[in-house]
Amino acid sequence: MKEDNPIDRKRNSAGHAEIGTKEDGTILEMVKVGKRLIVIKDKSIYEFFMADSIDPERKNINLPSNIQKMLFEQGAESEIVARTFLTAKTLFQADLYDESVDIEKALTLSLGLLQELLVLEQEINDYLLKEEKVSAEYESRKEQKLSYAIPSINDVETRCKTIFQKADHIEQILIEIATIFYPDQGLNKQSRMVSIYEMSKKNYGEEDSFSKLTAKTLDFMRLVREMRNGLDHRLSTVKVTDFELQADSNILTPTIELKHKSVKLEREALSAFLPVIVPNMLYIFENIVAHIGNKKSKKEIMSYTVREIPEEKRRYKHVKYCFWTPIGEGGYYNQ
Repeated sequence: MKEDNPIDRKRNSAGHAEIGTKEDGTILEMVKVGKRLIVIKDKSIYEFFMADSIDPERKNINLPSNIQKMLFEQGAESEIVARTFLTAKTLFQADLYDESVDIEKALTLSLGLLQELLVLEQEINDYLLKEEKVSAEYESRKEQKLSYAIPSINDVETRCKTIFQKADHIEQILIEIATIFYPDQGLNKQSRMVSIYEMSKKNYGEEDSFSKLTAKTLDFMRLVREMRNGLDHRLSTVKVTDFELQADSNILTPTIELKHKSVKLEREALSAFLPVIVPNMLYIFENIVAHIGNKKSKKEIMSYTVREIPEEKRRYKHVKYCFWTPIGEGGYYNQ
């Protein structure tokens, strides 16, 4: 019998791996997303893969037998992680849908959407910290009666452009996810959330909860889209104003306004408007995903439906929805 060569012995031998650090918390679960193995910890998410996935012909003996890569510095404890990827992972279980539904792609897109949301949150937080810092410096100069200079964030419009590009991209990914479950319903990136609303109204009726949900999202999503379009193309419909000195000596903090034919936003402080973007996106994503799961999952195997999980029964604090089956006292929440 031919003896294995050294690289085979190395790759085939048993072993163990410490994923991440103790500060990341414990490993809660591992999720297959296509060929990727995603490791979810309390405070981080990693990708874990074996050497054979990189060197399938086994030519490099020096390659470590297993490799890990941090994907996100937030884990299951994060509200954003839980309300996006973990919610998608809970609801998008392949055995609950027809084989024609590409669950692998839906989960991959959900992971991408999480990345966009985390970057969006960081961009917004960076701006808010900058505004706070500049304002504090102005107040300090004012108290010391130094030379008069109003505060300024000279790249405020560029920052807004980045923020609304990210927000708009999140909507595009959500449309891609919906298209996986409704491939022949005319959903498209041009009409965006309107196309989901029209599809829902056509298939389920205007009074259906799915239709009512999407109808509630339209104004906000239009606002985001037109903000992005205006900033991208330097249209007069969007106006971002830096700190501004008023005739009464008061200073307005940076503001944004939109005057589009279909949607408008009266001049509003960025510090008031920007913080609502991420919470709105989270609400829209988790509820759209919940309605899609409820509508498109197979019903013939067992009586089950998507329900909100009572807080005391949640596996993850911020994952609100899962499939519920009327088994046992109170039913079974499939988390």
